Amino acid sequence: MTESASSPRLRITFAIYIALVAATTLVGPQELSTWRYYGMSILGFICVTLACLGRIWCSVFIAGHKDADLVTTGPYARCRHPLYACSIVGALGLGLASKSVLLCVMTALLITALVVYAASCEEQFLADSFPEQFKAYVAATPNMWWPARAVVLPDNLDVRPAVFWKSFLDAGSFFALWLLVAVACEFRLGH
Repeated sequence: MTESASSPRLRITFAIYIALVAATTLVGPQELSTWRYYGMSILGFICVTLACLGRIWCSVFIAGHKDADLVTTGPYARCRHPLYACSIVGALGLGLASKSVLLCVMTALLITALVVYAASCEEQFLADSFPEQFKAYVAATPNMWWPARAVVLPDNLDVRPAVFWKSFLDAGSFFALWLLVAVACEFRLGH
């Protein structure tokens, strides 16, 4: 496996999620009302699903181009960090799957802090690598996190299947994590 600038962040993310799975077996209420149990389960699954679909959609545009080109099309035409925004939504979904308000808030805050830091490093890299283009991109796309308007799509894209496949697996790992957290919660609740 190759080492990249994002490898340390990915290791920390992995550690946070493994800690969430472990903590879910111990931290949180021992009993939940039916509406809270199913409400948190459904809302968590919806967040994870949206995160997966959003990450796959963003990856169509950026996979294989991240350090070589300034990507400004698709979701990147409306906000500068849609992939990271999807990671935050996914973290919220995994936290909700724990059915613990404390674990949900901690997971969302830790992942948010991690991606905000990553975004600031990435913006510095882009400003150094593409000074004029990035300055124009920031002016045209002041929103860093959430698309504010509909996305105008290009007629075609250069998609690199090997890199996109890795992105697809990465996004899909949220489902596996959701299942692990849900099983850990069931263990805690004694179901």
